[in-house]
Amino acid sequence: MELKHRSPCGHAIPLGAKVFNVPPTFCVRMFHNQGLRASMTLLPPAPLPAPTPFLHSSPLPTSCPQRRLASAALLGLVLLVGACSDKAPPAPPKGPAEVGVVTLKPERQAVTTELPGRTSAYLIAEIRPQVGGIVQQRLFTEGAQVKAGQPLYQLDAAGYEVALASAQASLAKAQASVGTAEVNARRNAELVKIDAVSRQVYDDSQAALVQARSDLAVASAAVDNARINLGYTRIKAPIAGRTSTSTVTPGALVTANQATVLTTISQLDPLYVDVTQSSTEVLRLKSDVAGGRIQKNGRGEAPITLLLEDGTRYPHPGKLQFAGVSVNPGTGAVTLRAVVPNPDGLLMPG
Repeated sequence: MELKHRSPCGHAIPLGAKVFNVPPTFCVRMFHNQGLRASMTLLPPAPLPAPTPFLHSSPLPTSCPQRRLASAALLGLVLLVGACSDKAPPAPPKGPAEVGVVTLKPERQAVTTELPGRTSAYLIAEIRPQVGGIVQQRLFTEGAQVKAGQPLYQLDAAGYEVALASAQASLAKAQASVGTAEVNARRNAELVKIDAVSRQVYDDSQAALVQARSDLAVASAAVDNARINLGYTRIKAPIAGRTSTSTVTPGALVTANQATVLTTISQLDPLYVDVTQSSTEVLRLKSDVAGGRIQKNGRGEAPITLLLEDGTRYPHPGKLQFAGVSVNPGTGAVTLRAVVPNPDGLLMPG
């Protein structure tokens, strides 16, 4: 390999010579024993300073390994500079870079809790006789739906009919006594003005009138009582609902307000659902509501959904009615009561 400088007129200058006033353009030529040739032209950005030797070296050794090493070094330099000069740097992107944007916004999320519960009748009426007597007839079908006011049992009413008749007779007698007392009181009121009767007679007649009117009121009340007792011999359903089995049969003797119920009527639409929740969970929910982390709905009623024993979802949603005011000391739980519609009679108390 041979390195030479070019003079302004194009003559070659040996490498070992001192050079002054180097022209702004110079060429590097490399000759390799394999015929590879590369050239490069460099344009310096400004004129060179005062004359000074910029190359000063001894002649290259003639040994083959050193010549090959120098050739490889110059070849790498030329190729590196050529690669940098051939490819232009990429242009910067125009305008702002596009980036993805995610907008966050708050949403309401319902808080759901699964709790075990039991159903109970919305209304329960235990049927007991209000008067004593012999059961003459059962007027309903056991387990059937009955309406409010529908007759259930008929008791022997003969004795109560007689009692009503007696009370009515006493009422008539009291009414007659009142009439007589009124006549005497009016007469004595006129006579006392002319001193035809004494003042004592007048006072006695007025007192008799008051007593007669009181007796009339008592007789009238006795009639009402006898009529009510007679009506109690026909036992009626106080509420609408489904009846249970009958504990008595026709011919049985029952007494007023006995302990044994004749039958029970349960209203099953809607139904109560009683669930239990730990007091710790209740306190946590109240704390979240007070802290604003949980908000109640506008009506203040929490909707509920029932899961039946077979895992199916009950189609009619209910609502929470109230929470208990005391904690069970044995379980540490609070009882919550919800109301659930039961139009199809699918749910049963228990």
